[in-house]
Amino acid sequence: MEKNNTQSISSRLVIWLTIPLIIFSILLFSVIYFFVNEKVNKFYDNNLYATGKSMEDSIGIRDGHLLVDLPYFAIDLLSSNNEGSVFYSIIDERNKLLVGYKGLVNKKILGNKKKVFYNTSFAAAQLRAVSFQVTIVNFGKKHKAIITVAETLEGRISAINDILIVLLILIGVVITSTLVISFIAVRKGLRPLYNLQNIIKKRDLKDLSPIKFDAPKEIEEVLNSINILLERSRDNIKYIEHFNSDVSHQLRTPLAELRVKVELLYKKDEKEYISFMKLLDSMSHITEQLLLYAKTNPNSININRFKKINLTQMCKEYSLKTAPRVYARGFEFAYENFDEDIFINADSILLESMLDNIINNALYYAVDEKNNPMGTISINIKRHNNTIWLNVKDEGYGLNTKDLNHIFDRFYRVDSNKKGNGLGLSIVKQIAQLHNATVQASNEEGLVISIIFPL
Repeated sequence: MEKNNTQSISSRLVIWLTIPLIIFSILLFSVIYFFVNEKVNKFYDNNLYATGKSMEDSIGIRDGHLLVDLPYFAIDLLSSNNEGSVFYSIIDERNKLLVGYKGLVNKKILGNKKKVFYNTSFAAAQLRAVSFQVTIVNFGKKHKAIITVAETLEGRISAINDILIVLLILIGVVITSTLVISFIAVRKGLRPLYNLQNIIKKRDLKDLSPIKFDAPKEIEEVLNSINILLERSRDNIKYIEHFNSDVSHQLRTPLAELRVKVELLYKKDEKEYISFMKLLDSMSHITEQLLLYAKTNPNSININRFKKINLTQMCKEYSLKTAPRVYARGFEFAYENFDEDIFINADSILLESMLDNIINNALYYAVDEKNNPMGTISINIKRHNNTIWLNVKDEGYGLNTKDLNHIFDRFYRVDSNKKGNGLGLSIVKQIAQLHNATVQASNEEGLVISIIFPL
């Protein structure tokens, strides 16, 4: 049977659950990222502005000019909770640097606004800055200054990354947990299907009765369809069996009448008589084989009626009955005595029919080019491990590998030039399977047909 590469239902369900979950997680992560980014930046911007406002208290007026009395440790203290570097400057309304880093800000950055947050670069570093205007009143005169505080981005990036790492871990845990729970839920949800599968696997191949199973609604229709198919198969098999049996029975009478008419019309030494009789014998043989094939169909046999028989004794008795027929065809016959009594559950009539077909096959094919019989046909029983081998051997030419692989197929014929129906060894296989045995063909200075019974 070819391997089915189609994905299982459980795999599909897990995939269908996983893809939306991953897409949702990505969208959720994006939304949270923008939210966290905004909140962290807002928090740092507020701290930056608070630092600048604290510097406002350091601005004074002397001799009508602005001056800044800002201890250097003040900036270090204000920025002690941040990572990275802090830059600052205070300029007057004439763009004169009062304190801090020259060139950090341009007066024009404010425009008409009193406070601006912006990104800039200074000293080969990317900065986030805030600039705002303050007014100092002294004796009724207003003096304006612009305070700028900027910091590098390491602190912001580190804070955002720390939050995102925690977020990624949480999302990963949620996704993993959801997938595990989904997989368990899918397996439990599909358990009725697995139970149905096990019931079907354990059923006997011959059992075509309806499957009784308390199926959920989702698979109830499937189960009903299977039962309908089983019923149709059972009916078709019965029809074929009855047809084969009826045809075989109905052919017997006209064949017998034809045989009588041929005997009345022709003398036994006439060519027409011999020709007609060969044809009638062939048709009778085919009819009997079709009838036997129908009777040995697994659905027609109740194996519970099999009885314990002595296989060794049965083979001895069969050999005594068969030897004259084999000798009459010009062959030698031998039965190799087996001292041990072997008991199996079987139908002795079916086993004899099986041996008849094997012997007939040997009588028919174990001949040379001139149709002369070749050597001896023998029967023997051997024990091998936990099996018993019933072997029928001839001393013909044997078969090639191709024929060995198909010899038990129905209607398969080794030599199309010879008359035959190709049912004999197929019946052998069918009877063997009824007895829970297997068949095997091999070449050992002739053809050996082996029936292997388990013990």
